[in-house]
Amino acid sequence: MPSSAEPAVRVFYALVPPPALQRALGELAREVARRAHGRPVPAENIHLTLAFVGAWPSARLPLLTDIGAALAGMPMRVTLDVQGGFRGAGVAWIGPSRSPPALGALAGALAGALAQAGIVQEERPFHPHLTLARKCRGPYMQAAVGPYEWDVDEVSLMRSDTRAEGARYERVAQWPLRSGATDPGRPG
Repeated sequence: MPSSAEPAVRVFYALVPPPALQRALGELAREVARRAHGRPVPAENIHLTLAFVGAWPSARLPLLTDIGAALAGMPMRVTLDVQGGFRGAGVAWIGPSRSPPALGALAGALAGALAQAGIVQEERPFHPHLTLARKCRGPYMQAAVGPYEWDVDEVSLMRSDTRAEGARYERVAQWPLRSGATDPGRPG
Protein backbone atom coordinates (compact mmCIF):
# COMPACT_ATOMS: atom_id res chain seq x y z
CA MET A 1 0.00 0.00 0.00
CA PRO A 2 1.26 3.49 -0.79
CA SER A 3 1.90 6.01 1.96
CA SER A 4 -0.29 9.12 1.91
CA ALA A 5 2.61 11.20 0.54
CA GLU A 6 3.40 8.76 -2.27
CA PRO A 7 1.47 9.29 -5.56
CA ALA A 8 -0.72 6.28 -6.29
CA VAL A 9 -2.96 5.02 -9.07
CA ARG A 10 -5.86 2.54 -8.95
CA VAL A 11 -5.00 -0.38 -11.22
CA PHE A 12 -6.29 -3.79 -12.29
CA TYR A 13 -5.54 -6.48 -14.87
CA ALA A 14 -8.28 -7.07 -17.43
CA LEU A 15 -9.33 -8.53 -20.73
CA VAL A 16 -10.67 -5.73 -22.92
CA PRO A 17 -13.04 -6.57 -25.79
CA PRO A 18 -12.29 -5.15 -29.22
CA PRO A 19 -14.07 -1.85 -30.01
CA ALA A 20 -16.88 -3.42 -32.09
CA LEU A 21 -17.77 -5.83 -29.27
CA GLN A 22 -17.51 -3.02 -26.70
CA ARG A 23 -20.02 -0.99 -28.75
CA ALA A 24 -22.43 -3.94 -28.99
CA LEU A 25 -22.13 -4.58 -25.25
CA GLY A 26 -22.58 -0.84 -24.63
CA GLU A 27 -25.96 -1.01 -26.40
CA LEU A 28 -26.88 -4.02 -24.27
CA ALA A 29 -25.68 -2.14 -21.15
CA ARG A 30 -28.09 0.73 -21.83
CA GLU A 31 -30.98 -1.71 -22.24
CA VAL A 32 -30.02 -3.69 -19.11
CA ALA A 33 -29.59 -0.50 -17.05
CA ARG A 34 -33.02 0.73 -18.10
CA ARG A 35 -34.67 -2.57 -17.09
CA ALA A 36 -32.69 -2.90 -13.83
CA HIS A 37 -33.08 0.78 -12.91
CA GLY A 38 -29.33 1.32 -12.86
CA ARG A 39 -26.55 3.27 -14.54
CA PRO A 40 -25.03 1.75 -17.71
CA VAL A 41 -21.30 1.24 -17.92
CA PRO A 42 -19.93 3.30 -20.84
CA ALA A 43 -19.01 1.04 -23.77
CA GLU A 44 -15.34 2.06 -23.62
CA ASN A 45 -15.16 0.92 -19.97
CA ILE A 46 -16.56 -2.59 -20.50
CA HIS A 47 -13.97 -5.24 -19.59
CA LEU A 48 -13.46 -8.55 -17.77
CA THR A 49 -11.40 -8.08 -14.60
CA LEU A 50 -8.78 -10.79 -14.05
CA ALA A 51 -7.28 -9.28 -10.88
CA PHE A 52 -7.95 -6.06 -8.99
CA VAL A 53 -4.85 -4.52 -7.42
CA GLY A 54 -6.33 -1.23 -6.15
CA ALA A 55 -4.27 1.76 -5.02
CA TRP A 56 -0.68 1.22 -6.11
CA PRO A 57 2.38 3.50 -5.87
CA SER A 58 3.06 5.08 -9.27
CA ALA A 59 6.81 4.52 -8.79
CA ARG A 60 6.18 0.76 -8.41
CA LEU A 61 4.19 0.30 -11.65
CA PRO A 62 7.18 -1.46 -13.26
CA LEU A 63 6.61 -4.42 -10.90
CA LEU A 64 3.07 -4.80 -12.24
CA THR A 65 4.20 -4.45 -15.84
CA ASP A 66 6.89 -7.08 -15.26
CA ILE A 67 4.24 -9.47 -13.89
CA GLY A 68 2.04 -8.83 -16.94
CA ALA A 69 4.92 -9.29 -19.37
CA ALA A 70 5.84 -12.64 -17.80
CA LEU A 71 2.24 -13.94 -17.77
CA ALA A 72 1.71 -16.96 -20.00
CA GLY A 73 -1.71 -17.85 -21.32
CA MET A 74 -3.43 -19.23 -24.39
CA PRO A 75 -5.49 -17.14 -26.80
CA MET A 76 -9.08 -18.31 -26.42
CA ARG A 77 -12.64 -17.83 -27.59
CA VAL A 78 -15.07 -16.68 -24.90
CA THR A 79 -18.78 -16.89 -25.59
CA LEU A 80 -20.76 -14.32 -23.61
CA ASP A 81 -24.22 -15.85 -23.44
CA VAL A 82 -25.70 -15.41 -19.97
CA GLN A 83 -26.89 -12.31 -18.18
CA GLY A 84 -27.12 -12.01 -14.41
CA GLY A 85 -26.69 -9.76 -11.44
CA PHE A 86 -25.02 -9.40 -8.09
CA ARG A 87 -27.91 -8.02 -6.04
CA GLY A 88 -25.80 -7.10 -3.02
CA ALA A 89 -23.45 -5.04 -5.17
CA GLY A 90 -26.23 -3.60 -7.37
CA VAL A 91 -24.48 -4.84 -10.51
CA ALA A 92 -25.87 -6.38 -13.71
CA TRP A 93 -23.45 -8.37 -15.87
CA ILE A 94 -22.89 -10.61 -18.88
CA GLY A 95 -20.62 -13.63 -18.88
CA PRO A 96 -19.97 -17.07 -20.30
CA SER A 97 -22.26 -19.94 -19.29
CA ARG A 98 -19.22 -22.18 -19.85
CA SER A 99 -15.88 -20.58 -19.14
CA PRO A 100 -13.03 -21.93 -21.28
CA PRO A 101 -10.39 -23.75 -19.20
CA ALA A 102 -7.76 -21.34 -20.56
CA LEU A 103 -9.59 -18.41 -18.91
CA GLY A 104 -9.51 -19.97 -15.45
CA ALA A 105 -5.88 -20.98 -15.99
CA LEU A 106 -4.97 -17.40 -16.97
CA ALA A 107 -6.70 -15.92 -13.90
CA GLY A 108 -5.03 -18.54 -11.69
CA ALA A 109 -1.58 -17.87 -13.15
CA LEU A 110 -2.01 -14.14 -12.58
CA ALA A 111 -3.23 -14.66 -9.01
CA GLY A 112 -0.20 -16.86 -8.35
CA ALA A 113 2.23 -14.31 -9.78
CA LEU A 114 0.68 -11.51 -7.73
CA ALA A 115 0.82 -13.62 -4.55
CA GLN A 116 4.46 -14.50 -5.22
CA ALA A 117 5.18 -10.75 -5.46
CA GLY A 118 3.41 -10.21 -2.11
CA ILE A 119 0.36 -8.49 -3.60
CA VAL A 120 -2.68 -9.53 -1.59
CA GLN A 121 -5.85 -10.42 -3.53
CA GLU A 122 -9.43 -10.92 -2.42
CA GLU A 123 -10.12 -14.52 -1.54
CA ARG A 124 -13.19 -15.35 -3.57
CA PRO A 125 -13.69 -17.64 -6.55
CA PHE A 126 -13.04 -16.22 -10.02
CA HIS A 127 -16.42 -15.51 -11.64
CA PRO A 128 -15.74 -14.26 -15.18
CA HIS A 129 -18.15 -11.46 -16.09
CA LEU A 130 -18.31 -8.03 -17.68
CA THR A 131 -20.25 -5.43 -15.71
CA LEU A 132 -22.98 -3.80 -17.80
CA ALA A 133 -24.74 -1.64 -15.22
CA ARG A 134 -24.11 -0.35 -11.70
CA LYS A 135 -26.31 1.03 -8.92
CA CYS A 136 -29.12 -1.26 -10.06
CA ARG A 137 -32.28 -1.52 -7.98
CA GLY A 138 -33.64 -4.48 -9.97
CA PRO A 139 -35.22 -6.48 -11.34
CA TYR A 140 -32.20 -8.49 -12.42
CA MET A 141 -32.49 -10.66 -15.51
CA GLN A 142 -31.07 -14.17 -15.16
CA ALA A 143 -31.32 -15.29 -18.75
CA ALA A 144 -29.62 -16.48 -21.88
CA VAL A 145 -28.49 -13.61 -24.09
CA GLY A 146 -26.52 -13.11 -27.30
CA PRO A 147 -24.33 -15.00 -27.85
CA TYR A 148 -21.46 -12.56 -28.24
CA GLU A 149 -18.27 -14.26 -29.47
CA TRP A 150 -14.95 -12.85 -28.28
CA ASP A 151 -11.52 -13.98 -29.41
CA VAL A 152 -9.32 -13.04 -26.44
CA ASP A 153 -5.69 -12.57 -27.41
CA GLU A 154 -4.21 -10.07 -24.94
CA VAL A 155 -4.14 -9.02 -21.28
CA SER A 156 -4.07 -5.37 -20.19
CA LEU A 157 -3.01 -3.50 -17.09
CA MET A 158 -5.64 -0.79 -16.61
CA ARG A 159 -5.69 2.44 -14.64
CA SER A 160 -8.94 3.70 -13.11
CA ASP A 161 -9.47 7.44 -12.81
CA THR A 162 -12.47 8.51 -10.75
CA ARG A 163 -14.20 11.59 -12.09
CA ALA A 164 -17.43 13.42 -11.28
CA GLU A 165 -19.16 11.72 -14.24
CA GLY A 166 -17.87 8.28 -13.20
CA ALA A 167 -14.74 6.17 -13.55
CA ARG A 168 -12.73 6.14 -16.76
CA TYR A 169 -10.30 3.38 -17.58
CA GLU A 170 -7.05 3.74 -19.48
CA ARG A 171 -4.61 1.07 -20.63
CA VAL A 172 -1.23 1.31 -18.94
CA ALA A 173 0.24 -1.69 -20.80
CA GLN A 174 -0.88 -4.76 -22.72
CA TRP A 175 0.63 -8.12 -23.59
CA PRO A 176 -0.32 -10.74 -26.18
CA LEU A 177 -1.42 -14.19 -25.12
CA ARG A 178 0.92 -16.71 -26.68
CA SER A 179 -0.10 -19.88 -28.46
CA GLY A 180 2.92 -21.69 -27.01
CA ALA A 181 1.49 -21.53 -23.49
CA THR A 182 -0.01 -24.65 -21.98
CA ASP A 183 -3.78 -25.08 -22.38
CA PRO A 184 -5.08 -27.20 -19.49
CA GLY A 185 -8.06 -28.19 -21.62
CA ARG A 186 -5.94 -29.83 -24.32
CA PRO A 187 -3.47 -32.68 -24.15
CA GLY A 188 0.15 -31.50 -24.40
